[in-house]
Amino acid sequence: MIYDLAIMGDKVWDGESQTFKSALILIKDVYIEKVADLEAEVNAKRVIDATGLVVSPGFIDTHMHVDEDPSDPYTVQKLLLLQGVTTGISGNCGSGALVREIEKVVKDKYINLGFLTGHRALRESIGINDPYRCASPSEIEAMREILREELRHGSFGFSLGLEYTPYVDKDEIYGLAWVLREFERRFISIHIRYDGPRCIEAVKEAISLAKDVKVRVIISHLGSMTAFGYSKEALRLIEEAISEGVDLRFDSYPYSAFCTYIGSAVFDPGFEERWGKGLEYIEVASGSFRGRRLDPELFSFLRQNAPETLVVAHVMNEDEMRLCILHPMCAIASDAVIRGGWGHPRASGAFPRALLWLREAGFSWEEALRHATTIPADNAFMEYRGKIKEGFYADITIFDPKEFKDMATFKEPLASPKGIRYVVVNGKVSVEDGKIIEPPEGKIIRR
Repeated sequence: MIYDLAIMGDKVWDGESQTFKSALILIKDVYIEKVADLEAEVNAKRVIDATGLVVSPGFIDTHMHVDEDPSDPYTVQKLLLLQGVTTGISGNCGSGALVREIEKVVKDKYINLGFLTGHRALRESIGINDPYRCASPSEIEAMREILREELRHGSFGFSLGLEYTPYVDKDEIYGLAWVLREFERRFISIHIRYDGPRCIEAVKEAISLAKDVKVRVIISHLGSMTAFGYSKEALRLIEEAISEGVDLRFDSYPYSAFCTYIGSAVFDPGFEERWGKGLEYIEVASGSFRGRRLDPELFSFLRQNAPETLVVAHVMNEDEMRLCILHPMCAIASDAVIRGGWGHPRASGAFPRALLWLREAGFSWEEALRHATTIPADNAFMEYRGKIKEGFYADITIFDPKEFKDMATFKEPLASPKGIRYVVVNGKVSVEDGKIIEPPEGKIIRR
């Protein structure tokens, strides 16, 4: 057989072994056809000599936002691809579009894309545009039927953004969550109701949801919600719940600053007291005021006139962000969002930065890479991705461990990381020496 691509490596981590191994990876079409010894005969259209480089399963980002800016669903994908991500799940934080609609918008797929159905889209589809209003029983029933159709179509599940819809009640949440019980291998991604001092109350709400409805719940960006002195207690509660059989997971990103819209409920009165930090800790991340720190006048102007402006809040404790990333169950996730071509550096650097945090804490490369590959794949019930294994999709990231480093900063949030040599998506080389190779090779993936 003539293979389409062969990769020869002496530092191959397959997602299962405890250590690197030498291997010859043989790819035909979109699949890994064979993993052989280096001494095996090579008969391929192209051979990549990855000697000295780390060969890993492609990184999997189960928390990103490709649909926040309908005019540009591509920049986020490209930035993630350039940091080694080959598969992403969008539609998180309750803000995703209906899957059947967003699939039509994203013409080019630079990475493999799956979607969650966002709570906000469900509410808007039946005419609820007020994030502070609860749904009536008849409205909940109407949303349940739309969600059911979404799940039949292949949505990976349902996402909640309770901090953005702070008064949504248990009837609405549970009424929708129960629909997932009708389908196999779906999950709820939850941006919990509170950050700061009330985050423990919010973590307990997420645990109760998973326990009562008996569906998998993934707590989103745990660090950004709890790194105000509460991460250790949040992790203890999660561990305790899991030990009792609750199907609970979580992800986190490696920055002590979060990013969201200035017009959201996050910035309703009381946020400065909640974080113990004032407007001077908040930086405009998109639009004509990008780079400026807020003052009362600019805050008021943007809330009133440009509520979709992204801002970065430098308010979390980095030691606690690291504590979350280092937890053996934590999936690295970017929470990447771009608006008007700008945003938070996590869109360009979350994976290299988190992997280096793990390395700095003494993790081996093999242990660290689990957080970027097999853990997120398992969390999202993803099949045939996340490992270098015969019969799996040929999604592979190859990087130089001596150069591997995130380069994106809050001033230059789009800077690509160093050290990524190749990214293979569905068997095709899609990044080579830091440059994207056209055409896009990603696909829509459905549950």
